[in-house]
Amino acid sequence: MPSPLRLAPVLAALTACASNYGPAPVSTAPDVPAGRPAVHEAPTALLSAQVLPAGPADRDYILPVGAVVHLLFSRPIDPLTLVPQSFVLALGDGRRVAPVGAFLSPGTGPGEQRSVALLLAAPPAPTDKAAPATPPAEPLSLTVTGLLHDAAGRVLEGLAADIRPSSAPVFPVRAEPGPAAACGGRGQALRVFWSGPVARTTTGPAPVVVRLDGTRGPAESQGGRSARPVQDLCVPGVAGVQAIEFAAGAMLDERGSPAAGGALTISPGP
Repeated sequence: MPSPLRLAPVLAALTACASNYGPAPVSTAPDVPAGRPAVHEAPTALLSAQVLPAGPADRDYILPVGAVVHLLFSRPIDPLTLVPQSFVLALGDGRRVAPVGAFLSPGTGPGEQRSVALLLAAPPAPTDKAAPATPPAEPLSLTVTGLLHDAAGRVLEGLAADIRPSSAPVFPVRAEPGPAAACGGRGQALRVFWSGPVARTTTGPAPVVVRLDGTRGPAESQGGRSARPVQDLCVPGVAGVQAIEFAAGAMLDERGSPAAGGALTISPGP
């Protein structure tokens, strides 16, 4: 019988040959194109939701409209997927309803629409004229269904938010660099997103910007006096802007009520 020491090289060679025909190891690393690092993008978020009474333009609809829920997303929404069935709202009386209309808010160009208006049907008139009138139940929360996508095709199913009541003032949510064309080359453009439509007052204090060089100064509102959830501003000078501040009452909502003040750090675009 051959010595075990003499068989050792033969066994090693046979083991090596067998390993060449075994199953290939399974890689757990993500597929990344050669020469390109993996990119991990933050998911599209629902930044704010606020209910407000229906404005004059909102009431002129197929059905009587009693309230509007204004939404702000962190990325533009695909308009082809924006339908009322994309949303479920929980009311204060325990009911769950869908809006009767869903629209992108005006004021921004194609591919920039992140502000959405949901129209809620007005409650039916009471049959008993002598019964005391009760205010309609406001929505408390909102959930997005899988029908809605953002402009890049991301599915937004499951996004949810508590809804800010109509008794709370509209507030500034986000500020970003705006399109240069908004200022016509006369300064830097900023775009500010609000939780509902607002307009500049004729007598209130102007927004104040804080520049990277430490200086402060007013910003000029663009786009007239119409109430919109997206407002463009122009900042004179070339020094970069790092923050913008609004005094309480510097903006008014559609009811003529003062909007809340606040300070926003300038965020990058979507």
